Formats: sequence, structure tokens, C-alpha cells
Amino acid sequence: MREQSASLGEADVEDFPGPAGGETTWHLPADTERQERLWMAFPRDYHRMGANSWELSGARRAWARVAHAVMDHEPVTLLVDPADRQVVHTYVDPLVPVVPLAMDNPFLRLSGPAFTVGGVDRETGQHRLGMVDWAFNGFGRRPGIEYRLDDVAGGTIAELTGARRQLSLLVNEGGAYVTDGEGTVIASEAVLLDPARNPGWTRAHVEAEFARYTDVRKVIWLPGGLTHDAGPRGLGGQVDQLVAFASPTVVLLHWQENPSHPDHEVSARALEILQGATDARGRTLNVAAVVAPLAEADARAQVSWSYVNVLPVNGAVVVPSFDDPHDEGAHQLLEAAYPGRTVVPVPAHRLYRRGVGVRHVGLPQPSRRP
Repeated sequence: MREQSASLGEADVEDFPGPAGGETTWHLPADTERQERLWMAFPRDYHRMGANSWELSGARRAWARVAHAVMDHEPVTLLVDPADRQVVHTYVDPLVPVVPLAMDNPFLRLSGPAFTVGGVDRETGQHRLGMVDWAFNGFGRRPGIEYRLDDVAGGTIAELTGARRQLSLLVNEGGAYVTDGEGTVIASEAVLLDPARNPGWTRAHVEAEFARYTDVRKVIWLPGGLTHDAGPRGLGGQVDQLVAFASPTVVLLHWQENPSHPDHEVSARALEILQGATDARGRTLNVAAVVAPLAEADARAQVSWSYVNVLPVNGAVVVPSFDDPHDEGAHQLLEAAYPGRTVVPVPAHRLYRRGVGVRHVGLPQPSRRP
């Protein structure tokens, strides 16, 4: 498991080199770029997934719904704890290939690596496949989060795909940033500058680490994510619950209309920052507000459900459904924001009860075709 040996100081910024290896600039794809497959992990039996067998089964059904929604549009490969090898296909279609691998957490976008693509290989005529394997420490070693097995996922996936794996010391999570695929990232200060994740790191350090491994040239910083995500059942500020790039310059923003809700201020602050920002090419951003679900609590506790935490796949976009009065309007807006894609709603309650959204459970592998 990777650990940072010491916190970083301001003078260390100059020590970061340019593009990794010196010969290839690795492209960090947008969610909307063509994909070869989606990687997922099957929930294992541990308390984060539920206090009893019924709750565990509910989590597994929630993950299976996402897998089945994606299968109609692109291949899915599932990482499965060896102890669950016999039970997995009682939930997931037997056509889904499985890879036995002991892991702790099934939200692979958060705990796993990020795929990149490089230049065209002269022998194969395809893009080179790369991977930035960020460090992961259980969301800043949050109580109740087991994570010591999760670093193996990157190595296994790299071996199976032939991706060039590059190890970063930055503790990062796939929900802590979103990218337009053209060099711009919107990132969460609450995650990336968290002393429990990256002690001593500054904005400049994080920006240099993105530039070291990818083609990111501009980082737009938001304070964090939704209020509930900062609480004891949250994951500490995942920004992809608040914003999403539907396309370059087009940002979807979770908008909480109720002025008494703490997320109203979060939405307003994000809007202010985004309206004053430009992307890596100097273009202003077009921000589209996606009104939050009407419900503010379920039968268990307060909730912060979001419609912008979506999972684009080839020809479709998998979106959350909450059986909420605002579902229909949000899905219509998402259909307009992702033209040419079928909007595929999946029930998301059981995902959110475990602190994650639809996007968090799938890790897209970009297409290598030029």
C-alpha cells in the first residue's frame, strides 16, 4: 500500500517533472468519450454494505441494476471476491465476465485508478492505453471504511488490459474531480487538500500532479461537494455529486431550490465560481442548473440525492431515479444535455444509502480506436 512519506512544502512544486516518461502526453478522457468497456466490483459482505444479509442483498441488487443497464450498450467486466464466486451470477447475468480479486470496496471509480490514452501505436494502429493509479486511503481513513486491499485493483486491471500503469502519491478519488476531456478539471478542495488525505499539499502541488500524468492544464477549484457528503455517512466532498461536464464548456450543476437547505448555499457558491471561470482554452462555461430531488429525507435519515451523478456509456447515459416528483423533469434535461444518447434510469436509493451514486460504481475503460 502506498503511503506519503512526508507532507509537501511549497518549494517542492518545482521538483515535479513534465509529462510522465518524457515521450507521451497522456490524455485524461471525459466521461462522454467512446469506451471499450466498463469495470465494476461486486459488493462483498462487510458492514458498509449492510448490517444483515437482507441489506447486503439489496446492495448487490443495486450494483447489478447498473451493470445490466450498461450491458445493452457496452461490455462490463466484474471484479469479484473469490468468496463470492459462486453467488455472483445469482445477481448478475452469467454473460458478464468475472475476475476473482479480493477487494474491500465496490465503488471502483472512487477507490480505483483512472484510465488515460496516449499516442497511436505504429504496430497496432491503436491508441496506447495508460493508467494513473492514484493512492487511496479510505477517504482520509474514515471510521468504518476498510481499504487495505483496494490498491491491488489497479495492478490487476493494468495487467489484464495492457495499460501502462503509473503510480501517483496523490490520494485522489474519481469523484473528487470531473474533466471536459480538453484539459480542464473541476476539482474538490475538501478531498484533494484534505490533511487526512494529502497533508501539506497545496493547489499548486495537486495541479502539478495532474499535469505530470495527464494533459490537464487548468483546474477550477470548488470548496467541496454536497453537505451530506461531508457528514459521518458521507465520503468527504465528492464534487461529482455537484457538477458534471456534459460536453466541453457545458457544466451541469446540482441546484437546491430550497433556501433553508444547506445545499442551497453550496449550489449558489459553485454557480458563482463557475460563472467567473474559464476553461483550459480560455472559454467561459455554460452552466445548466439541474433542480435537486424534492425529497430531503427518506425513512431513515436526511438525504442529498443528486441527478448530476450520471454514468455516460456508449450511446446512453445511466441516470439515477428516486421515485421523486422531480425525476421526470431532470431526466428530460439530461436527455437534452446528452444528445444522441438514450437516458436509462436506474433506482438509486440503495446506492445513496451506502454513500455513493451511479457514477461511483463504474470505471470506464476508454476506446483505443483512433
